[in-house]
Amino acid sequence: MKPGRLLSAAWSSRWGAVRLLIAIAALWFLLADAGARLARLQLAALPTFDYAAEVRHLCQMERYAEAIMVADDGLGVLEGPAREELVRERENAESQRASLLRRTRDFGLGALSGQGGSLERVAGAVTADLFVVGDVRDLAIQGAHYVADGEADTLIVLLSGIGLATTLAPSIDAVPALLKVARKTGAMTAAMGERLIDLLRKRRTEELGVVLADVAVISRRASPAGTLRVLRHVDDPADLARLARFVERAPGGAFALHVTGKEGASLIKSAPADAIKATDAVVVAAARKGAAGTEWLRRRGYRRLLRPHPAVGVVKSVYKGNAQELVSRAIAATDGRSWWLIPLFAAWALVESALIAHRFAPRRLSSPAPPAGRLAPA
Repeated sequence: MKPGRLLSAAWSSRWGAVRLLIAIAALWFLLADAGARLARLQLAALPTFDYAAEVRHLCQMERYAEAIMVADDGLGVLEGPAREELVRERENAESQRASLLRRTRDFGLGALSGQGGSLERVAGAVTADLFVVGDVRDLAIQGAHYVADGEADTLIVLLSGIGLATTLAPSIDAVPALLKVARKTGAMTAAMGERLIDLLRKRRTEELGVVLADVAVISRRASPAGTLRVLRHVDDPADLARLARFVERAPGGAFALHVTGKEGASLIKSAPADAIKATDAVVVAAARKGAAGTEWLRRRGYRRLLRPHPAVGVVKSVYKGNAQELVSRAIAATDGRSWWLIPLFAAWALVESALIAHRFAPRRLSSPAPPAGRLAPA
């Protein structure tokens, strides 16, 4: 092809080339997210968590504060008859929790035993500690153990000492009391117990203060009884801090830990720094699918969801604003449409390629017409 003809074909194909690049970019955008899209669709296909049944179950176990926490999360996502049923179950949980006789009974049992499963029993144990009675009780019990078998729970003794020293500051005193309940009921892991003993013995007050503050954060959102269940998944202060930040920043975080338990806590604790937001969303979404969502986490169906789309990385490298969120929303919006968008953009790219190729194809010169009255040679 002559240079002039080549330049002319290139110039006439300029808009076709632009359209081809757009089609290829759109196709790449969709194909690069294929694995993550499949994981999102698998999670979305799981049955929705039965909030009303869980609230009823928790009420039967007299875990009313957790029942209300679960109901509050469900009221934010359910609509129609399912939401109306959940409203009724929440009202029932509130009325049962407000029963004066039951609350008085559980409060007294918690104060006497220093242990608890329901909110009121934990409150009784904590209240006794706030007024020194619980700390003196625990020291007396541990002293009796030491006299009888030469052993006492070091952590209970040290935490009781904190309680006696902070009686005039209830906001500080309540958390050591809750930690004592966790220790007595087996809700605290051995590793976390040893770490607390080390901090208390060495009087590392700054680190200890951070631990107490993190327990307080979880307690405010998950209820004291719910905190005892969260502590079962904590082996050191770093684990505790990650879980506290999760329930603090993620709407439904306390509910997510309640439903997913060990699986959700493990994922939150191991989340890489550049995937914290994505991990939060995955754990909360899985929790709203109930046991099926927890099993999905156990099978590590989330792995592809924690890998950012290449387009997000490109945008992040050139723009630090909300463009990343816009790209993420655009990716999620294509999930239910990819089955026809991918063939559409592939066909578009093929057509544009064919049109450009046609412009660059060499043209055949037509044979000259024979003179009038003469036949063309055979």
